[in-house]
Amino acid sequence: MANLSDESEEGISLFPMFNILACTLGVMIFILATVATVSLGADMAVEVLMDAGISLGAQRKTPTWVEWDGSELALYPSMDRVRFDRDLREIPTWDETYAYVSATLGGTRVGAAVAAVGLDNENQYIIVLIRPSGFASFLEVRSYFEFLGIDVGYEPIDQHWQRILVQ
Repeated sequence: MANLSDESEEGISLFPMFNILACTLGVMIFILATVATVSLGADMAVEVLMDAGISLGAQRKTPTWVEWDGSELALYPSMDRVRFDRDLREIPTWDETYAYVSATLGGTRVGAAVAAVGLDNENQYIIVLIRPSGFASFLEVRSYFEFLGIDVGYEPIDQHWQRILVQ
């Protein structure tokens, strides 16, 4: 067994290893902060792939893209809009909510696109891009689409992001 024979001999010091670990941790934090800053500040846009679809077995469904911000429903790529003057959360019953949404969408291009998806729900579905201002009332919009038998997907987006349409 090895023993230190002289009191003047020093043991093993871990101080250099701790210095290396502290420096490595500092570099990792710097890299993480840089990547986070660049990713949050650059390219503040949403890229919408209009021909993207999902496959369910042998069947492929085509998306219809709409954007919900709490008061307007916008259709992509035409950017036709329908404005809802009432807060959907304040309508007391689902039947009244569905009737109001149907009446508001009626006769518009957005309403026609939603109706077309509802008639061909085996081959189409709706993807809703939701801005933070639309989170509170999204349940009513999604429930309306599901009431029509439409499959619904959704993607939260930042309030100030711009749209980039890719055909």
